[in-house]
Amino acid sequence: MDYTDPKFTAVHHRNVWGQWIFIFEKSKLCGLSYTGSNKPSSVKACAYAGSNTQDNLPPTVARAYHKAVRLLNQYLDGKLKEFSIPLQVYGTEFQKKVWKAISEIPYGQTRTYQQIASEIGAPKALRAVGGALHANPIAIILPCHRVVGKKGKMVGYAMGIDLKRRLLMLEGAIQNELELE
Repeated sequence: MDYTDPKFTAVHHRNVWGQWIFIFEKSKLCGLSYTGSNKPSSVKACAYAGSNTQDNLPPTVARAYHKAVRLLNQYLDGKLKEFSIPLQVYGTEFQKKVWKAISEIPYGQTRTYQQIASEIGAPKALRAVGGALHANPIAIILPCHRVVGKKGKMVGYAMGIDLKRRLLMLEGAIQNELELE
């Protein structure tokens, strides 16, 4: 999706996990990406970290941004299991089917690419499911990190396998590797 259209507002946000980019269409979240710059630290996300552009935001976007940041920080702090924020998702009908299926994966659980493909009625479309997950514009909120390979193998995550592993450990879907030492 091309977010250069003036109807979209991009807000860069930094917290202790790294750099995030929120994309809004008025009060609806259309995109969330993690650009990092450094690996997530063991420090919890903090509510006081802010945007470098928040003073120039239209009021509807500012309210949506503050709510989205609060929810993201609560999630990253392990205090939120389900996001409740208005979304505007752009994609093909197939992508939307995949994104709806992953949005129904409960916190702390995973599904395989095969399970998602079967669930949407396309049991042989594993690569297409992977493509739809890669194109997910609202990662974390549409939890594509909860989709794993056969036997729970960590594969394919647009924001990086390290972040995927960390999110699944946060949710308790996989064991914290530090506890294994």
